Amino acid sequence: MDAARFSSTSDLLQTFNNVVYQITSGRRFISLFYGKLYPQSRSLEYTNAGHNPPLVIRAGTDPTPLDKGGPVLGVLPNSHYESEKISLRQGDVLVLYTDGAVEAENPAGEQYSAERLSRTVGLHLQQDASDLVETIYTSVIQFRKTTSLADDLTLVLLKKL
Repeated sequence: MDAARFSSTSDLLQTFNNVVYQITSGRRFISLFYGKLYPQSRSLEYTNAGHNPPLVIRAGTDPTPLDKGGPVLGVLPNSHYESEKISLRQGDVLVLYTDGAVEAENPAGEQYSAERLSRTVGLHLQQDASDLVETIYTSVIQFRKTTSLADDLTLVLLKKL
């Protein structure tokens, strides 16, 4: 599928949803976050298809979840998806993560949570992206009180310089 031929991220995901549905007859699904970065305008267009909402974390403001979109791909034919375009400012951090990060549990059964993830990033906004990934990973491991994880922990960070 050539992403360039679609006018928006939502158009691409609507088409992709129908392809997945046709192939799987609605018996399988895909959660997906699709974003197109526009460096010249310092903006990001995105559509979220049932994935954990990535977070935009800015100094002095509450985190912004990127949750515009629609359902997971492949379950319902002809699903509608929305897209949104956001501006990225100097110092902003975009955090994409899997559920293994926020659902990691400590010995008391508490989850790490998107709120704790946001707090961790907010306290370390001065770090570069690679150091921030390490800080988040260390924070999750310390929270769990073990180095073993029950699920994958995948992080992708984008920091606007």
